[in-house]
Amino acid sequence: MDEKDRTDREVTLGGAALVPGDHLCVFHRGRAERDRLLIPFLAEGLRAGDAVLYLAAEGEREIFRERLGHAGDLVLTEPDSGHLRDGEFAPDALFAMLDGWSRRKLVTGDHPFGRIVGDMSWAAPRLSSALIDVLLAEEVAVTAWGEDFPQVILCFYDLDLFGGDLIIPMIKSHPKVWMAGTLVENPYYLSTTENGQHPDSERRIPS
Repeated sequence: MDEKDRTDREVTLGGAALVPGDHLCVFHRGRAERDRLLIPFLAEGLRAGDAVLYLAAEGEREIFRERLGHAGDLVLTEPDSGHLRDGEFAPDALFAMLDGWSRRKLVTGDHPFGRIVGDMSWAAPRLSSALIDVLLAEEVAVTAWGEDFPQVILCFYDLDLFGGDLIIPMIKSHPKVWMAGTLVENPYYLSTTENGQHPDSERRIPS
């Protein structure tokens, strides 16, 4: 793949520039604020010829299909075929799906760039300390994996649904954070150690 395609991409979120390999935690309040950021981001990618994967909230797949139209390479899933399997979070299956998509679209496909977005509202009714630990490990693994492809990855967390018990670990597990209309390099990010383990996690999704 041409290096120019990897680096000279106009990729923005709310007017802020992103770069290949970025993995952001996007905090918002409610679906209206989410959509003000999300719809332009996805539409920008489709116009540019990017491959776009959106792991939508339950019941929203067809809504987004209508709002974004049918132009471009857009893949939409809902939780049961994305983050969940039989109603339970399945990080290994999710990771395999993401990796397969990126390899098909960006390595052997015709797309110079990819955009992956996940709506994390599915986690709210299932939240527990055990799930937070697994989510932390998954987010850390995705950060390391995502840098291998010309893509950006966004995880949307609704502050109306989640409290500090989840927000603080998610801040720690993302190198960049969007909050209150601003994109910041995260000073609280805890990267993996030399053995690939995050300081606060007990597992890492295998690559």
